[in-house]
Amino acid sequence: MESQRLLLLLPLLLVLGLSCCRANSRLNVQNNHRNMMVRLATNKETRGGVRVLREGRVEVSFDFGATWGTICSTSWSMREANVVCRQLGLGFASKATQNTEHGDNRRYPWAMVGTLCRGTERRLAECTRESRYPNICDARNRNITVVACVRHSADLEIGLADIERTARLESVPMSRLTCAMEEHCLSADAYVIRQTKPHAERILLRFSVKATNVGNADVSPYANYKDWVWHQCHRHYHSMNVFATFDVYDLNYKKVAQGHKASFCLMDTECKPGFSRKYTCGNTTQGISVGCSDTYTDVLDCQWVDVTRVPVNRRYILRVALNPEYKLGEISFENNGAECVLDYTGVHETTRIFNCRRSPLWFKI
Repeated sequence: MESQRLLLLLPLLLVLGLSCCRANSRLNVQNNHRNMMVRLATNKETRGGVRVLREGRVEVSFDFGATWGTICSTSWSMREANVVCRQLGLGFASKATQNTEHGDNRRYPWAMVGTLCRGTERRLAECTRESRYPNICDARNRNITVVACVRHSADLEIGLADIERTARLESVPMSRLTCAMEEHCLSADAYVIRQTKPHAERILLRFSVKATNVGNADVSPYANYKDWVWHQCHRHYHSMNVFATFDVYDLNYKKVAQGHKASFCLMDTECKPGFSRKYTCGNTTQGISVGCSDTYTDVLDCQWVDVTRVPVNRRYILRVALNPEYKLGEISFENNGAECVLDYTGVHETTRIFNCRRSPLWFKI
């Protein structure tokens, strides 16, 4: 008789146990973070008929939507914004910023700080967090994270063969590098040496960089054309402040030389079959069309790393990165970088770049 009662009570106990576990899971911090909900919201008036909000402040909920809060982060970039847009099924990020355009943290308090994403995550909950509390997220800061999403986006892919094929050393007197020095394309010591030895030579490691748009939307400069800068030396407008960076590291990834591409003019230099060139280096027409490439050849100013002070007869790592500051929205940042082996002898005939492989842009954890 007792055994029959136990058998009858067992299903009831199981149900009660599951209910208890479910209730407790709602209070578990780890589970709540894993089940984080995300949405876009705004305090602006929306036009009638708008069913899906594609731009607004980013809000998160850890209690299944009962309460919502905003985000503050040291680095809120297109990486994090891409994850938000992906999770919401809204495509790709075209805007990632922290401001009060869609409200501030007085009215919409922060619920999460220090979010850091690689950009490949499916959900914001899969991203990491800054190792320390962000200094930017203090009582004086009223900003909250804002995202805008679009259905189509550009996607820059760096060319590997172009770097290897065109690599060469060149010794150039500083008297011929006036424009390059204005754009800070030489190592810092060059500006000191120039004061007493204006004709001293610099050793430049030159190479071409090819940026191909493999996305489904054109690459467009992030700045309005009215804000583009006219460069008298180069006789054209530069629409981007930093489009590419070139750095040399030792085998322990300690930086030994830096080549900074100060600014760029974006244009279609070549296109794949079936695509046509559309953009030039003009005042209002810069960009890179879908299926087209912009190649900055090794003969151009600043298309180098100043290796004058780099020790010779050693092996190094050359890193090239496109859109390193995430100013342009892209489908992915995994194909924006290249890492190559550099055997530097100080002699043109024996210095070479080889084994280039595509690599993602770096991001801090």
